Amino acid sequence: MKTIFRKIIFILLGAIYILNFSSCTVKDDVTLIVPKTLSEYKQQQKEFVDAQLAVVYSCVVGYNKGDFKSNTTFDSYKSDYLTVLKADSAIIYKADVTIEELVAGNKSITTAGKAFNGSLWLSDRRPLNDVIVAADALNSATVEGSAVGQVSTEAKTTFTNAITAAKAIRGASATVDRQVADAVIVLTAAQKAFNDAIIK
Repeated sequence: MKTIFRKIIFILLGAIYILNFSSCTVKDDVTLIVPKTLSEYKQQQKEFVDAQLAVVYSCVVGYNKGDFKSNTTFDSYKSDYLTVLKADSAIIYKADVTIEELVAGNKSITTAGKAFNGSLWLSDRRPLNDVIVAADALNSATVEGSAVGQVSTEAKTTFTNAITAAKAIRGASATVDRQVADAVIVLTAAQKAFNDAIIK
């Protein structure tokens, strides 16, 4: 009888130990979340809108990092984004603005913001563009033939293909600085080979 009683006591003590241990670990995992105030929301949104307005106003079409990619869509994307940014700015400065209105204003700029920012270059392509412009000019000025100043069809085709490949890298949205630098090296080498192939 005593043995059974001792076993029951042992089991109860083990259960109490396990419950105490698990409750301690649960308490350690609790994270306290402090909600933001209205003024904090307003300040954050104002900083974001002001920064985006600065980007839009200073943006140009070109090949530098942060430049807009296309003349075709620049004016419309810029206009659309400015419209929603200015509307959101008006909401921020509204005297009795609520957090819900700030959230709605923030959501309203999403579509135009994605379209505009998605059309900006991630890297500086100007060095590659400079080489492409020079290569295009040389290629256009050099005709195929066997006379002095002319070049073989094979050399012309090879150089034209190298220019086309460089333009593809220049125009790819995800091209990074290292790829630009590599493409400059490749096209510069192709231009030298083309120059060497011109009949003297």
